[in-house]
Amino acid sequence: MKIFLLFTLFTLFAVGSLQAQTLDELKAKKADLEAQRAAKQAEADAFNGEIASLAGQIEILSGWQKGFNGSVGFNLNNSFNWIANPNTDARSTGLNIGLTAFANRKTEKYFWNNKGIVTKAWQDIDLNDADRDNDDDGLFDNGTIDIVNISSLYGYKLNDKIAISGLGELNTSIENFLKPGTLDFGVGATWTPADNFVVVVHPFNYRVAFPADGNELETTGAVGAKLRADYTRAITLAGKEIAWSSTLTSFIPYQEKDPTLFEYTWLNTLNFNIYKGIGVAVGFGLRNAEFESEDLQGYLNLGLSYGF
Repeated sequence: MKIFLLFTLFTLFAVGSLQAQTLDELKAKKADLEAQRAAKQAEADAFNGEIASLAGQIEILSGWQKGFNGSVGFNLNNSFNWIANPNTDARSTGLNIGLTAFANRKTEKYFWNNKGIVTKAWQDIDLNDADRDNDDDGLFDNGTIDIVNISSLYGYKLNDKIAISGLGELNTSIENFLKPGTLDFGVGATWTPADNFVVVVHPFNYRVAFPADGNELETTGAVGAKLRADYTRAITLAGKEIAWSSTLTSFIPYQEKDPTLFEYTWLNTLNFNIYKGIGVAVGFGLRNAEFESEDLQGYLNLGLSYGF
């Protein structure tokens, strides 16, 4: 009996030791495999990064790069005989559309960048009460924002950062085309410190300024310096992408006129991607152009967006 008991205890001890040894070996093997996987993953990531970089260079040098972002916002409000409202019978509708598009070509010797910005908005308000009948002309007869900026920049590279360039730029609106508006043609230099940042300095630029309809001013031209900066950036926040496009453009005349043709315009769009290109877009801008108005101009719009 004692022999059997001792044999049983010895067997249990041996089996336990064997299981403990096997467990330690499995843990060690697992750790070794994880280390090998991490090393190979790092190597694969390095290859993927290099492949992506080469693919990007091939795409740039082989043809046009094109992009488009658009936003559409719509709202509708309607009340009838709602006593708590300041106007018991009222209706308002609003629609805003914002489009930003580009088509760029880049080679070893030259680049050609084309960009268009279009923003259009309408707002219609109809207030009625027992003592007044307010005729409604319709939503599209009441525009609130109307912006068109189209530019084409060609550059011959002196090196990776500096190029001799020529620029044509139109700044006006859809509904009141060239009433007012400005048209620029100039040559100078372009500096590209990064792929998403382009700075234009053209000391030889001719500007034609068109007055607003009904303005006593006449269409006039002037020679001056043209400055323009375009910046784009994609930011990832909380797993969602935010695309920012910003354009700053200015003209400095060499000869003073009354009113002066000095002008600057800053246009921005922010697109918050929520799901498969669908998101929210914000557009805002500032403009100072005495030829059009002595006051600072500005706009802000918000709407749904779709980009690709």
